Amino acid sequence: MIIILILLLSTLSAQAFEIKGARVNYHGSHILHDWVGISNDLKGRVFIDNDQSEYFVELNVPLRSFSSKNSNRDSNMLFATEALDYPTITFKSTSINIFKDSVKVVGNLSFHGVSKKIESTAKFQLSNDFSAKGSFKINLSDYDIERPTLMFIKIDDEIKIEYFIK
Repeated sequence: MIIILILLLSTLSAQAFEIKGARVNYHGSHILHDWVGISNDLKGRVFIDNDQSEYFVELNVPLRSFSSKNSNRDSNMLFATEALDYPTITFKSTSINIFKDSVKVVGNLSFHGVSKKIESTAKFQLSNDFSAKGSFKINLSDYDIERPTLMFIKIDDEIKIEYFIK
């Protein structure tokens, strides 16, 4: 996800870099409508060793930072995810493979007190600035989250997560 920084900073010695200024979207769905919750509060760090053979990414986003522009839905999301007990979603990489214009990141996503392995491929571009974007999907049931209902019908189990880094 944050691998673009690795490419841009590859000439530096071993350092940890703090990341700020990214966006995470989650896409939810119900038979009656779809929605997007957006957070601009993705934080984290990247570690690069001296010979550029080891990379590490650690990211986190507070659940309270997501907005779907519907306060009732956002409140229900915080209740369903038990945000008071589990306020943050975190990701820690276990492997990173860099390709020509993309990176494959594998790691553990911790959400609602459960940690699961996920994989994501991010596309990136280098110019005056850099940008990276990628996505992956999770199932709420894999994280022991009771799905909210609307008119006695549960929301879909699958949630698509997108991330954008500039």
